[in-house]
Amino acid sequence: MSLDDNPRTHPDPDRHNPVEAGMAGDYSISIGHILGEAWQRTGGAKWIIHLAMFIYFGISILAGIGIAIISMVLPESGMTEMFYQLLEMFYQLLMMAVTTPLWAGLWMIGLRRAVGAPVRASQILDYFHLTLPLLGLYLLMTVFTVLGFLLLILPGIYLAIAYLLAIPLMVDKGLAPWEAMEASRKAISKRWFTVFGLTLAISFLNLLAMIPFGLGLIWTLPMTNIAFGILYRNIFGCSDKSMTATF
Repeated sequence: MSLDDNPRTHPDPDRHNPVEAGMAGDYSISIGHILGEAWQRTGGAKWIIHLAMFIYFGISILAGIGIAIISMVLPESGMTEMFYQLLEMFYQLLMMAVTTPLWAGLWMIGLRRAVGAPVRASQILDYFHLTLPLLGLYLLMTVFTVLGFLLLILPGIYLAIAYLLAIPLMVDKGLAPWEAMEASRKAISKRWFTVFGLTLAISFLNLLAMIPFGLGLIWTLPMTNIAFGILYRNIFGCSDKSMTATF
């Protein structure tokens, strides 16, 4: 099957509400098909995605250095233990505020490639206007997932997979944090073991790719990014306002 023959490559006009359709389980996914298509779509996009990842890590490192310098400049003498802990929490929130929009940008590059829309590395910087809602979403996901791990681990594993598509749902569909989390959870719960299997397969491929001095990651990391974009596309379609297909 060619890339253009995939019925999910372009949004289906008959799907009046693709979010509700996804939550109802009105979709089909196959690990083999997702990985196969992702591999095909990696060609011509891998260096763009690698550059986007370089931007991600570069900005993250610079932000970390900046926060470290600020923490060194501030005098620690006279600080109470509680104030010091609050300051550490503030530093962590500041770091999340920088990295979460970048992570959303990576998600959207993978999704754009999944529908054949043009991609450029600088698209990773396009979502800082959503910093506050994305930060709220990330914090909510983290709290619920950590609580799940504290409750005999299994609920945490379930939620870590179930919330996988919350960030692109917020960006692509404009959902509020809780709405994005619930839409992702309800949709993935319909095929939870398949999505879990996909994440395991992708993790295994990346581990194998690290064996020959990490050279295989040149292909598997972009493939991973695109595979999750395809997963999202197959479940929720994509918004016309987010991208214009060119295939």
